[in-house]
Amino acid sequence: MPVQRGKDADGPFFRWGRTGRKYRYRTGDERGRDRARARAVLQGRAAQAKAPKSDTPAKRSERRRGSARNKPGTASGSRGGIRISEATEKTLRDKVEAHNAEHRAKSKRTDLGMLKAVYRRGAGAFSSSHSPRVSSRDQWALARVNAFLRILATGRPRNAKYTGDNDLLPAGHPKSTRRTRGS
Repeated sequence: MPVQRGKDADGPFFRWGRTGRKYRYRTGDERGRDRARARAVLQGRAAQAKAPKSDTPAKRSERRRGSARNKPGTASGSRGGIRISEATEKTLRDKVEAHNAEHRAKSKRTDLGMLKAVYRRGAGAFSSSHSPRVSSRDQWALARVNAFLRILATGRPRNAKYTGDNDLLPAGHPKSTRRTRGS
């Protein structure tokens, strides 16, 4: 997909392909035009760059197996007695409030129990495989929480292969694997 030049009601622009972000410039401004074109080229390179594989094994020192604090199976449901640090819990609480303020439908709302379970699963997944760009277990786990909130809000994940937390979605959600009562 090449860089495309275009013009609309707001003026001239460059963008990568037909749906990329529009980098605008003023008519007659050559430096601005060149800068806008260069930004569109960078966007194209970023779009074509391959992310490192996320099946990179964790270092031995980062691998965890089980927990004395959280018993096996506590992340299998959204109500498990998962214990996490106060700072992480505050971050998750803030995410719950922000998400629920934006989404009123019952099938798109979340609670702290759901996000704790997703966080714990993400932290556990870090031990088996993660991207080399990820610097910590917390970063990997919070990224999984963000992916969960995205699927909850939009109905589809950014990566179609992401189905690991669909069992935690509310029963009315289109991607939920929970059974509704009476079925």
